[in-house]
Amino acid sequence: MRMNRRNVLVGLGTIVAGGGAALGTGAFSSVEANRTVSVTTSGDANALVAFNITSSLLEGSEGSDDEMIQFDLEDLNIGAITRFDGGFEITNNRETQSDTITLSIDDGDGNSITTTDASVEDDGMYFEYSDGDLTDIDGDGGSVTLDVVFNLENSTDTSTADGNLPSTVAITADDSSGGSA
Repeated sequence: MRMNRRNVLVGLGTIVAGGGAALGTGAFSSVEANRTVSVTTSGDANALVAFNITSSLLEGSEGSDDEMIQFDLEDLNIGAITRFDGGFEITNNRETQSDTITLSIDDGDGNSITTTDASVEDDGMYFEYSDGDLTDIDGDGGSVTLDVVFNLENSTDTSTADGNLPSTVAITADDSSGGSA
């Protein structure tokens, strides 16, 4: 075979194509880069949803954990229903009035502990509301005030209320305006 320019170009082209196939397409499979990230949290006044105990009689020891609200049960009456009218407030701090939220409050096991009826029969803790409902709470400062009710009519001990008080309360604020919460 005679060496001419055409054969040389075909040979070099084959070498380049073969080398490209053997060594990859030029794309990469991973990149590693170090970056710094700063995450901060807001107090309730600046958060999208704020929680506030509005009754000084209801305030317990909040300890050093700003993310926890604890109710002091020592001064509650056994064999009675103790009510703190307007004791707890939830505020929607989103930017515009149309940024509405819908609230649900449960005992941590998914059982609702909200009621509109003051004559709850079961011992336990309840959040009672009478003004409207817990849906479509307006943004830009719309709020709902709840009565906090401890029913200990059949209990013998305030520290546990005979196992009828929830150890955890979960408050869920769902975006009901169709935007993002």
